[in-house]
Amino acid sequence: MLPRHHPGISVGIDPSLRHSALTQRLARRDAPPGAHENVVFDCTQTERFGLRGPGTMDWLGEAGLSAPEAVNTTLTLPCGTSVLRLGQQEVLLTAPPGGSGARLRELRNAWHDSELPAKGYEAYRDEGWAWFVISGPAAPALMRRISMADLRPESLKPADLAQTRALHLDAVVARFDRFGAVSYDIFIDIASAAFALDVLTETAAGTNAGFQMAALHLAE
Repeated sequence: MLPRHHPGISVGIDPSLRHSALTQRLARRDAPPGAHENVVFDCTQTERFGLRGPGTMDWLGEAGLSAPEAVNTTLTLPCGTSVLRLGQQEVLLTAPPGGSGARLRELRNAWHDSELPAKGYEAYRDEGWAWFVISGPAAPALMRRISMADLRPESLKPADLAQTRALHLDAVVARFDRFGAVSYDIFIDIASAAFALDVLTETAAGTNAGFQMAALHLAE
């Protein structure tokens, strides 16, 4: 196992488990899209950190992090880190799509070093969940085709999330409106990532909206 503070690597995470084989199937994208581009990004290699169980919210307070007041809502901190509240004592912290993840690594180290008697448990969301971002004017139309849940912009508003079904899988869908457009973050079981990409590719083509499929390259 890597040392606890190995430079550039999250504490306790085997980076090979988060490596996405999908990058070999997708074009590489080094820059964020414009507001008028329709895109599907694989962000699986971008840093994220999940906690659950007693003490989770106490640790967020100790770390000076704001948290959404209600379950199934989100917020984005000034540093760019997003906080998704999945339960009374369960959160997912994510770096900006394509970001370096340095802030998330700092937070993971701070959590490991915390001496709180209860501080939640590692949920292994970076190893266990794949992450896609769908963005652009046609994003709502694509979402209607991949989920029977009501994910229309007027129903799933910015900062809302739904724990639902999408791509024929259990999924967490969060609305962030990244890149100046309506956008959705989708988290699914990483073991089903290739299947999900197949569904996304075929369904996006059926919208005739010119969706670009790409792996968003990590910032240095």
